[in-house]
Amino acid sequence: MENKILKCIISYDGSKFYGLQIQPDKKTVIGEIQKALLKLNIKTDIKHAGRTDRGVHALNQVISLEIPEFWDIKKLKNILNQMLMPEIMFKKTEITNKFNPRFDAKKRSYRYILSPHTNPFIDNYTTYYPKKVNVCTVQNALNILKGKHDFEYFAKTGSDVDNYIREIYDAYIIKHKKFHIIKIIGNGFLRGQIRIIMDFLLKINENKLSLTDLELQLNKKILINKHLAKPNGLYLERIWY
Repeated sequence: MENKILKCIISYDGSKFYGLQIQPDKKTVIGEIQKALLKLNIKTDIKHAGRTDRGVHALNQVISLEIPEFWDIKKLKNILNQMLMPEIMFKKTEITNKFNPRFDAKKRSYRYILSPHTNPFIDNYTTYYPKKVNVCTVQNALNILKGKHDFEYFAKTGSDVDNYIREIYDAYIIKHKKFHIIKIIGNGFLRGQIRIIMDFLLKINENKLSLTDLELQLNKKILINKHLAKPNGLYLERIWY
């Protein structure tokens, strides 16, 4: 019996997982999906558009998997949601051909949410940041990042990639109610890239680093700062194909 390839858009609460990819003896997003599928006697490899670290959320992560031909995809989606919600939700499923969620992606967007307040109901979903945010300064820094650059100094050590060239199409900061939201759109991102960028931006905001420091590191003149911002406020927002 032939299998059919399923393209799925999922969202998940990253605070409940040790990241997206399977890890031994750890609760992960793909690990939980595979467990649910095995209970339905579906054995398949799950491909994804981009890994997320422990604590990082996804609004529209894209995965692909193979299922037996006889499965009704709407019924399967409903069953999986009954098994996995509220931590993981299958938002959309569709049959596709020769689809690779990672390599077929044209661009991706992330958002990072800063909150001036802390409380147990939002702390897993925003990054607590009580300092004043200078929107103009942060936007100037984001403008430097736009375009095509070698982001090797903004990637986690040990990243397994052929090259570090990535292009950022747009990057901006807005204020929404009490929150500041930073959005970055690019053709792809390296491991830890967004969190390293965010930590750099916040240190520029606090005058611990400068716009010149950002330009120097971006041009690989000197490695100044490679710390990761907290994962709480980071969301994989959307992927385009």
